[in-house]
Amino acid sequence: MLASKYYIRGDQEFKVPAHLNFGQYMIQCLRKTDKQVKALINGETGEETTYGEFLQTVADVAVSLTELGVGHGHTVAICSERNNKFVATTLAVICTGATYTPLDVGSGRSIVRHKFEITRPSYVICSKLFWEEYEEILRAFDCIKHYITFDEVLEDATPFRDLVNRNVDVDAFEAAEVNGAASAAMVLYSSGTTGPPKGVMLTHLNLLVSCNPTNFCDSSVKVLCNTGQWYHNYDSMGAFVCLSTGKTLVFVSRFAGEDVMLKTIEKYKVEMFLGVPVAILGLTKCPILDQFDLSSLKYIYSRSTYLHTNTIKELKKRLPKLKHVLIGYGMTEAGEPTSESRGPKGPKLGSVGTPSPGTIIKIVDVNTREPLGPHQTGEICVKGPALMKGYIGIPREQYLDEQGFLKTGDLGYYDDDRYVYILDRMKDVIKYMGFQVSPAELEAVLQQHDAVKEAGVVGRPDEEYGELPAAFVVKQPDSTVTEQELVNFVASEVSPYMQLRGGLKFVRALPRNERGKLLRRELKEMLNHA
Repeated sequence: MLASKYYIRGDQEFKVPAHLNFGQYMIQCLRKTDKQVKALINGETGEETTYGEFLQTVADVAVSLTELGVGHGHTVAICSERNNKFVATTLAVICTGATYTPLDVGSGRSIVRHKFEITRPSYVICSKLFWEEYEEILRAFDCIKHYITFDEVLEDATPFRDLVNRNVDVDAFEAAEVNGAASAAMVLYSSGTTGPPKGVMLTHLNLLVSCNPTNFCDSSVKVLCNTGQWYHNYDSMGAFVCLSTGKTLVFVSRFAGEDVMLKTIEKYKVEMFLGVPVAILGLTKCPILDQFDLSSLKYIYSRSTYLHTNTIKELKKRLPKLKHVLIGYGMTEAGEPTSESRGPKGPKLGSVGTPSPGTIIKIVDVNTREPLGPHQTGEICVKGPALMKGYIGIPREQYLDEQGFLKTGDLGYYDDDRYVYILDRMKDVIKYMGFQVSPAELEAVLQQHDAVKEAGVVGRPDEEYGELPAAFVVKQPDSTVTEQELVNFVASEVSPYMQLRGGLKFVRALPRNERGKLLRRELKEMLNHA
């Protein structure tokens, strides 16, 4: 019953609504913003949605879905590319008391089939593009009772336009009652970097905690830009935090091209850019960056995976008016356990900030599992009210320890001010002659070279030395650098045990998931064919 003195905690006294109903909370927040304020802007098409239109869509769709039979115990899959209707439809599903789950058009057949097998939705809301790509798979699942289409492609489906032509009284609208501490509002999916994605059940309470805007950076920020896809915790929660605080969210795909992204920031005078590290790294090497007026940009916010300090320094050189590059430590299973946006001493170079409200973190020795003190490296473990209800079909003892902490698999430490630092994934660390080599560190060194667009490092098995660091590199267009030149460059920058003794190979692209995370298991498979 005694907690370790080495636990570090976020604010344990922050408040959530007594009703523990995420849908109702969002409805109440939306009503507080002027109806004419822009809620969403599609940076690629220019389509705009005001807060009044957004709230009306949520109420209309929720009432219509309820009349179709959607409610407690049902799972509703939204299968579509991003559009202005996506987030409102997500919230409408949650307001019915049902569980929302997303599927990405670009997931691929095996992943779509796998996710449907996990959640077995009763209702599917899909776009024409998704239907044309996955019709065969959809028709194979007899659990699906009803189809709704954003575009009219099915004779036996309900057109989405029929759901929104209701003009429900938004002042009288209320979300269905739920048991917020236990009812799943969403099922999202783990990133799939270690194997097939797992279904992550998030309750209404989880969402309320994850979307708590307490001390969220700079209250003067009114326009944000997100390059994510809304199929993940980071993108979904980021959208809801923006909308719950009356801000304007401009969205654009990171795959749309650097020129589209930069034009969007310039046109809409974006003040905060939310992006994954691979997109932020791209900004530091972007040859057309100086052609755009980015003076409105105050903050860049990174989450998802490691962002090296060299990338931050280079970004500040290229964008001198930028106030801060903020980093959050996020995961589908536990929201955002730490963030620099809440750090009492502001951002610290290399850190991912301090614990978020309600969160408890411990760093444990990877062998003894004993909690460690400041500046001692171990596995980061997390618990608190943002921690998921669980993985679908997987026993809790497989991912929680005896005290109920999630074993994240991330190596890190915290300092005397309770700022957390991420070093690498435990499973990714390369073991060379008893030394532990961080792939992320080597990737950061390679990416300092002007000829390198991006890099991925893994260990090549070796009978004598254990593993040899090996690199895959995407060159900048028109670069003439050779593989040996880059090997020599790394050797000049690192300790002898970190050198690329496993070799270096040029590739056209690195394998990444839709969140931009590097798929190291695929890099290891590529070693066998190198």
